[in-house]
Amino acid sequence: MRLLRRFVGPASAAALVIAGLAGCGDATKLPQAAASSPFSTSPVSVVQQGNADATIDTTSVTFKLDDARALVAHLTVRSNAASTIAISIRGSIYDPHHALIGDVTGGQINVSPGSTAAVQLTGPTPLGTIAAVTFELTAKPTPT
Repeated sequence: MRLLRRFVGPASAAALVIAGLAGCGDATKLPQAAASSPFSTSPVSVVQQGNADATIDTTSVTFKLDDARALVAHLTVRSNAASTIAISIRGSIYDPHHALIGDVTGGQINVSPGSTAAVQLTGPTPLGTIAAVTFELTAKPTPT
């Protein structure tokens, strides 16, 4: 037993030294995905549907990926309603072959009559090149 202890102690120490030395050296660098747009044709066709008394400025629609690679859409909407409304927006995103490749959702509350509001929509990374988007706008009156 003493003989076994005599060899195990130094062998364990040697193994730790070797493992420590193996861990030294340059850090491995992994390539990162580009942070640029994946992503869209120019121009992207924008269609609006829904019952909201509001209008999207189609020239204001932009798409980008955030740091987490989630899709972020920005747009401006103008209220044509007679009272203050809350607007919900869902966007269905299509590729050049009109296959569904993603979606975005978001909205804006307390949009006054006749005013414009900037809206940010978010969704998962699209599964292809963005060529068209159909936004469905719904609105509900907001108490003032």
